[in-house]
Amino acid sequence: MAAPRDRALILLCAHGGLRIEEALQLTWKDLDLPGGVLTVQHGTGGKTRRVTLTRTLITALQVLPQEGPVIGSTQTAARQRLQVIAKRAETRYRGWHAFRHYAGTRLVRQTGSFEYAARHLGHSSIETTRVYAKWSDQALNDALAGW
Repeated sequence: MAAPRDRALILLCAHGGLRIEEALQLTWKDLDLPGGVLTVQHGTGGKTRRVTLTRTLITALQVLPQEGPVIGSTQTAARQRLQVIAKRAETRYRGWHAFRHYAGTRLVRQTGSFEYAARHLGHSSIETTRVYAKWSDQALNDALAGW
C-alpha cells in the first residue's frame, strides 16, 4: 500500500483529474473537505475551477497533516516517487498524466457524458476531452444488446 501522501497525490490526479503541477501546488485553503470540493487556481491559462471530491479522496486527504502544502514537492521528485511505486507494484510506469486520462475515461464510461468529464477536467472544449476520455465500445454494445 502507498504511503498516505503518495495515496493522496495519486487520487488527486486519478479521481480529481488534476494535472501533477496543480496537485503539487495545492494548499489547504484550496480545499473544502466538509463541502467535498477543491478549487484549482493553477490551471493552464490561469483558469480557476472547482473540482468535486470523491469519498475515497476526502478520506485520503483527511489523514494528512493539515499544515503547510497539501502535497508539496517538485515534479521531478514526484515522477521519481511514482516510478518507485510502479516498480513496487510490478506495473509499467506511465507517468502522472495517465491518471488524468483515467479520470476522464472513467467519468465518460460511468456517465456517458463528455460534458461532465470536460467540466471535471476543466476543459473549455469537449473536443479536448475526447482526447482524454477514450470512448468505450462496450457502452454501445450494452445499449444495443436488448434490441
